[in-house]
Amino acid sequence: MSFKQLVKNTFNEWKDNGFCQAAVDLNKAIGQDYFDTASPGFFAGDIEAKLVLVHLNPKRDEIDKKGRKLWGQKCEEDFDTYWERHVHFGKLTFGKDVENRKKSSFDLKQTRFLNPFGFFDFNKEPFHDLEEVMEKKLQLELVPFGSPNFDFNVVGIDNIEHFIRNLLEIITVCERKYIIFCGKVFKDFFQKIFEKYIIEEKTHKFYLTTQKGERTKRTYDVINIKLQYDKKEIITACIAPQFAQFGCPIARYGEKVHELYGKFD
Repeated sequence: MSFKQLVKNTFNEWKDNGFCQAAVDLNKAIGQDYFDTASPGFFAGDIEAKLVLVHLNPKRDEIDKKGRKLWGQKCEEDFDTYWERHVHFGKLTFGKDVENRKKSSFDLKQTRFLNPFGFFDFNKEPFHDLEEVMEKKLQLELVPFGSPNFDFNVVGIDNIEHFIRNLLEIITVCERKYIIFCGKVFKDFFQKIFEKYIIEEKTHKFYLTTQKGERTKRTYDVINIKLQYDKKEIITACIAPQFAQFGCPIARYGEKVHELYGKFD
């Protein structure tokens, strides 16, 4: 099944039934209503992008500004509109014709982190740079259903293994230059599930320089990995454990990830 067909099938469940069966089954396995059962978010950006960032799942607030729970939103669009909304999320969110554009610290963090990779035409105008990042990379979500947080111990590794297989299917549909798994949790996933896929691994540890020019007190790391999945070509990727860490000098961290990516010596 193609990635687009997988997304379409899940969308149609939401459209026709008001919920996505995979999310219902996942919540049942966890034992609580943890993930949204509607409004799935598999990706944002260019499906064939050379640079891929992988995150855990779409984040959402527990309640909206009016105090209403954000749960099970009704589907009010067709699939083509839904698909294009995700392909062109950058333009539709940060483009110059968008009224009341808003940027978040997480959005801006991505522009600083990705600046060294050379895929983007940045001009230091925040909304332009945000549009560039979202349009020219592929952002994938391990679990395509939203939640306020992602507690590794609550969700359970065994409950999401098939989502990992889906993720690898998507990644291998075309040639990629950089595949970056963002966050410490992926290190645990790889150790407990991806171990059967890993054929080579190398961890690089280093200090970074703060904005004041001082050396960081703690070390940071990049974990380079080579995966072989379903007898397909070997996938070179890395885990950036401190990507989401508060206080990380993210621009310097991006420079080191770029410098060390793919180095196994």
